[in-house]
Amino acid sequence: MSAIDTDSQLDPVRVGVVTLVTTSTTQEAVAELRRHAMQVELVAADVLHGAPELAVYIISVDVAFAAMIAANIVEWAASTPLRPGLIGLVEGGGVRDCEALLEAGFDDAVVTSISTRELASRVRAVHRRVHWKGSSNGRLRYGELTLDLYGRSVWIEGRAIALTSIELAVLRELIKVQGRPLSRAELLDAAWGEGDLEISERAVDNVILRLRRKLPTPDLIETVRSVGFRLAKRLP
Repeated sequence: MSAIDTDSQLDPVRVGVVTLVTTSTTQEAVAELRRHAMQVELVAADVLHGAPELAVYIISVDVAFAAMIAANIVEWAASTPLRPGLIGLVEGGGVRDCEALLEAGFDDAVVTSISTRELASRVRAVHRRVHWKGSSNGRLRYGELTLDLYGRSVWIEGRAIALTSIELAVLRELIKVQGRPLSRAELLDAAWGEGDLEISERAVDNVILRLRRKLPTPDLIETVRSVGFRLAKRLP
């Protein structure tokens, strides 16, 4: 069965494409996503706050403006009822530019030299992460820490803290192993998928840093020297 035939058996992913810079890659990507049985809508950047609720948004942006718009895009996505997955498609950029978008809160970021077929695969991967429901009641627990997979938030000390899909994926893996340390490579595979050579292990450190800033007690996530990270043995 071909890749397209396989995709046609899946629920269609609704994708929005916002073109802050128009390239041939963007145009080819739209056609490729539609070939993979995805519902694609072109959305004007100036009407994002009235944009439809779609599962994943691809933001096509020139490298010169990527850093400037990243925070605004992430803030907009967080304000929507159904927080969409965000993929940055950077024209003229490199690995560092992609990592900057990831640090800002994007779920994935690639350069325009990526093949349109791989982009389609990444859209599905982000969709799975963003809308993943991995337990019967949508919750994972470790001590007083409760991860709400449906609401994409973590509950601790009686309050909910919103998470991006990458933060959710990393914290989910740490909770699943119940205090066992995980290497950066293991967390990288869990968050971005195995074999993603474009993302360095430094990106994991940035996600851990963001989680520590969000959690009421930063040392809930411990650094294990020469290994990686784990959840503290004793939680409040």
